Amino acid sequence: MRTSPLWFPLACTLSMVVSSAHSLPQDLLPRTTAENSDWASTSTHSDVSAFLEQLAGLYGSDLMAVEGIGESKEGRELLLVRLGSPLPASADAHACGDRLRVLITGNIHGGEVEGKEALQQIMRELVTGQHGPLLEKVALFFVPVYNADGNDAIARTNRVSQNGPDGGVGERANGQGLDLNRDFIKAESPECQALLGLMNGLDPHLYVDLHTTNGSDHAYHLTYAPSLSTNVDADLDRMAREEFLPGVRAAMARRAGWRIFDYGNFSGREQVQWTTYDHRPRFGTNYVGLRNRFSILSEAYSYLPFHERVDVTHDFVLEILAYAAENADALRAACDAADARALGGDVTFGVDTSLAAGRALEVMRGNLTSVELPGLGTRRVVGDEWTAETMQVRVSFESKRQVPLPTAWALPEPGPEVLKRLAWHGLQVIHLEEEVPSTLNTIEIMFELECFEIEEIRRAKRLFQGHHETSVRGKWRTRVGTLPAGTVLVSARQPRARVAAQLLEPESEDGLVTWNFLDDSLPEAVREDSFISPLLFPVWRIQSVTETSPLFALLNPKQP
Repeated sequence: MRTSPLWFPLACTLSMVVSSAHSLPQDLLPRTTAENSDWASTSTHSDVSAFLEQLAGLYGSDLMAVEGIGESKEGRELLLVRLGSPLPASADAHACGDRLRVLITGNIHGGEVEGKEALQQIMRELVTGQHGPLLEKVALFFVPVYNADGNDAIARTNRVSQNGPDGGVGERANGQGLDLNRDFIKAESPECQALLGLMNGLDPHLYVDLHTTNGSDHAYHLTYAPSLSTNVDADLDRMAREEFLPGVRAAMARRAGWRIFDYGNFSGREQVQWTTYDHRPRFGTNYVGLRNRFSILSEAYSYLPFHERVDVTHDFVLEILAYAAENADALRAACDAADARALGGDVTFGVDTSLAAGRALEVMRGNLTSVELPGLGTRRVVGDEWTAETMQVRVSFESKRQVPLPTAWALPEPGPEVLKRLAWHGLQVIHLEEEVPSTLNTIEIMFELECFEIEEIRRAKRLFQGHHETSVRGKWRTRVGTLPAGTVLVSARQPRARVAAQLLEPESEDGLVTWNFLDDSLPEAVREDSFISPLLFPVWRIQSVTETSPLFALLNPKQP
């Protein structure tokens, strides 16, 4: 299935630093556990560590280096691989020069192992000089085993319906029992905290998250999605949907006849549709879009043979990297422009979100065969036949209301867990050492203080990821008041303003209030779903700050 495309035009004059080790015979190169087992097994965390150690020993001084970025709940090191020519000295944006920075994670769910295996192969190919001068155009950062604890909980009883490997795979959750792809807002896992820390320093222009999907009987080798949040910068969203992903899709078809399509599943009974999953940024690729960066979800089809799932993931990653390298200047400029719009306050926040209307397209249906595995269950295997059926394809969301962002948010009494998350998400904050009134001599208004009066609280009865998901409804009221000493301000004029809004807005559909981090700032009655209205939401909005206010200098620091 695999071919070796010419990644760059022949006229390209870029040269690549090539180690003398590139001439080593193939039998001295490290092989993955999947390759050594003829695709019967997948790599453990220690297998991947040994593979990387051997590869770095051969080529590390030139093109790659391995480091730890944290530890899992059970104490396994979270491995990060840096690749580039020249090799970035650290996982920091400044160390990469003007190259496009790309971060790719594999194995966020321990049973979805194709990304982990494909990334090992790609690293081996890159450091042995394959794929042209790619490493001169992009700086690459791979976390091949993001969920190290889940990966090593290998059992044949995990993901039985998946078509191999026969030796079993890991489990979905991490060592805490958390789904790491629901943790990007609440950041309760050491893995997510480590990854956010990496993102804050590296600030990757592109994030790719590698998965394996099951579900509908479609006929695609792999499905994909950009960030589905409705609060992604509009230009970034357009480029991802209309240029980047269609370009990669066409290249995949040319490369080896791979069939790839927008991620989704068949839904509906009377009128079947193809619908995508979820817009909320608890999912990693949705979240990264809020940081004004590109993100891509990759989902290999689990009913394909194991080696074929690795092959298509391998090729998809390489086509993404080829597109990113060839269009590096445009992608980087788009990210910078999105940051500038956020700094300039040209941002609104969408709420009341639902699946957008679709359009009629052909979708490929496949056929699956069931294979009984004694004592385990039923495996599903892709057949050779498929048909095309026209239906509504719905792969985006829309928000019915757009809320203009304030000048800043004020948290009068932020709890320690709230402060941790503001820091983990890389937000710029200001701590007030003295109280600041909104009026001067009770006459001049120096800033407007908006408070959200809660009229309704909805709290899920069932626990999800250890929380009772919560939402509030109410109205904004302008008040005269004082910001007490100790108040924390979060400016809405910063590159990650969209992240700040997601965390702090009371009507956010996936914010701090959702995950109960604001409960300690509310009266006990709120947690009992009974209170006297109006009750003020513990995050206020600051608007219309005058130059006479002490807040003005704090929120508008002079540039050096």
